[in-house]
Amino acid sequence: MQKGDFDVVEITSKDFLSILDIGIAVSGEKDRNKLLDMIIDKGMELTKADAGTLYILKDDKLHFKIMKTISQGVDKGRNGEEIDIPPVPLREENICAYCAIHKKPLNIEDVYFSNEFDFSGPIKYDKLTGYCTKSMMTIPLIGLEDEALGVLQLMNARDEKGEVCAFGEELEHI
Repeated sequence: MQKGDFDVVEITSKDFLSILDIGIAVSGEKDRNKLLDMIIDKGMELTKADAGTLYILKDDKLHFKIMKTISQGVDKGRNGEEIDIPPVPLREENICAYCAIHKKPLNIEDVYFSNEFDFSGPIKYDKLTGYCTKSMMTIPLIGLEDEALGVLQLMNARDEKGEVCAFGEELEHI
């Protein structure tokens, strides 16, 4: 692909309107906690994800800012309260750190059958909570100066029957 080329992504008119609504809302929101909450909510809604984590990059670590899991009723950090989980160091073996370092989205079909990254963190979380992380998509949050600000990590996309499935490749672009 050459500079100026782009991938054509087919999206539904509903998704397009949702993306426009998100852009309008995000550009007008002044409260940082509300803005971050909106980013994770809309990201989960667009991708039909059951769970999401929003990390903020600070001091060369990704700090947990918001954690949500619909199926388990988890909703932490929404009002700026601290999440008592150690931050993720910026090391390439961690998928969210890799995403922030390289500023590119990553899409994993099944974390239990992937050897691309160290998924010991999600697997440990699964054992503690009874959750089963399968599909995962990480999206870098990039500022106006092209600097990584954080990462949105989405887990367990759901199909029209509510079954866990992989995130579609088109969602990486949206």
